[in-house]
Amino acid sequence: MSIMTNPSVEKETRNLFPIRLMAVAGLAPAAILCVNAAKRAGLIEITAATQLVAPLAQALALILVVGLAAVALRQSSKYSSVALALNVLGLAAATGVEWVINLVFVELDRAQIGMLRSGPLGTAFLAASMIFLLGSILYCSALLRDGKAPRIPAVAYAVATIPIALRNFVPELILDLALVLLVASVIWLALWMLLSKGFQPEAYRGRADVLTSPTVRPVLVTP
Repeated sequence: MSIMTNPSVEKETRNLFPIRLMAVAGLAPAAILCVNAAKRAGLIEITAATQLVAPLAQALALILVVGLAAVALRQSSKYSSVALALNVLGLAAATGVEWVINLVFVELDRAQIGMLRSGPLGTAFLAASMIFLLGSILYCSALLRDGKAPRIPAVAYAVATIPIALRNFVPELILDLALVLLVASVIWLALWMLLSKGFQPEAYRGRADVLTSPTVRPVLVTP
């Protein structure tokens, strides 16, 4: 019986499917961001459902950035590892902020919100925004540095996060445009992961080249 067995290759092959799943899941935050932008622009009404769904954009974006890092960042790079870790931390912090804004502040008047923002909660909001901004910029710079992901959506993602992180200091129109830009970049990156050959881990691609080389003969295993 003639077979070729390599457990590590099989493991890499199984890893391809979660990457594809992460790419599909990356389209979900884009859809939620569209709802958030439409809500802010007054195109749809603010309801309990839209408030409940809004924070899921950042939470689901975690799936996208981790999957994108697996296929587009150099695994041996300390810079890329730090950028990914900081971006994940920033998105997690931003998710907490969105839960408070959409599910707590909506039930309070301006005076109560101002009082809460003037205390430790305001400091936490500021820290979360800065970590989100720094993490996003470092992550996008790592994508550009490693050169596997498309450059245009990576730059657009970084640009869009600036007014989003500083939303208390920018006009509503700029914030709405930033959300639209972020949606476009997220969709682009998710589709790139899903449709391009870049979803294959580098280690697997290297082994595949070896296995398909005409100079390599199959390993004969006799029972």
